[in-house]
Amino acid sequence: MRVLAIDIGGTKSALALCSLAGKTDPKIEHFETFKSPDFVSLESMVHLWQSRHPDQAFDAIGAGVAGPIINGDVHLTNLGWSIKSDEVTRATGKPFKICNDMASHAWGLLSLPPTSLESLNKGQERKGPKALIAAGTGLGEAIISYDGEKYYPLSGEGGHATFAPSDERELRLLAFLRRKHSGHISWERILGGHDGFRNLAEFLAHDMGIPLPEYIPPEKKDWGSSIAQAAVDGNAFAMELMRFYAELYGREAGNLALKCLPFGGMYVGGGIAPKALPWIKTHFVRGFLDKGRFADVLRDIPVNVVLDPMTGIKGAALQFNN
Repeated sequence: MRVLAIDIGGTKSALALCSLAGKTDPKIEHFETFKSPDFVSLESMVHLWQSRHPDQAFDAIGAGVAGPIINGDVHLTNLGWSIKSDEVTRATGKPFKICNDMASHAWGLLSLPPTSLESLNKGQERKGPKALIAAGTGLGEAIISYDGEKYYPLSGEGGHATFAPSDERELRLLAFLRRKHSGHISWERILGGHDGFRNLAEFLAHDMGIPLPEYIPPEKKDWGSSIAQAAVDGNAFAMELMRFYAELYGREAGNLALKCLPFGGMYVGGGIAPKALPWIKTHFVRGFLDKGRFADVLRDIPVNVVLDPMTGIKGAALQFNN
């Protein structure tokens, strides 16, 4: 079976043909990425891909999308599209399956070899639930339940849960963000790449009583890359921001771990962790283990960064095997 698999994000979307043939690890062909905001719908993106690959037939379409799926329909939180499964099937003439992007990444990571993982905390792997947290444009979270034989991803919108500060500086961060964004302050406001780095940079500059560094001017959109490069170059402000980010990321991963005790493993996916690996490896686990009486429980949980950028594509296709 050949599936046109689509991993849809708020910034970019990836499309590829995946050959299942009963395998748990799909064979990927004709991989291509598009800027998501350049399109008005999923159907328009599929039609462009088909026009570029007119000789590549496929049997079905599988998609993982950033948003809650309700009766086969979804409104994408960070993009503005609305996808209706019946309309996609009518427009393309192909069977169509859709799942939350965290569910597709979860299906994909279940087939990964150890070489596609970077260990942050060795722990003691056991049979049991797994969990996934993934910061990219937004922040996604998923619990992967285990019934004794098989795994089943349970997608959610945990990244939109309320941010909870744990020390005096984080209390000041919350107060700063409440002045900037009235109402609810989510973890995504801090860890999502769309505006997380911008919010943290503006807060740290304010908290330290200094202007924003020139390499991250207010009009620049890709703050994360600028900050990461400055940190690599040894800039003290950028290094502190990356340390703060990594520890906060670990803290929310620890919150997720306490909700499901993923002794089968905690996975850190998304596009940010592999790019920020020096700081993730040094500071993430400190936040992850900062759980008082339950620090020793979390210390036994294996924590790994997912290095394979194709997990979402693979998982979108694997919907047709599960």
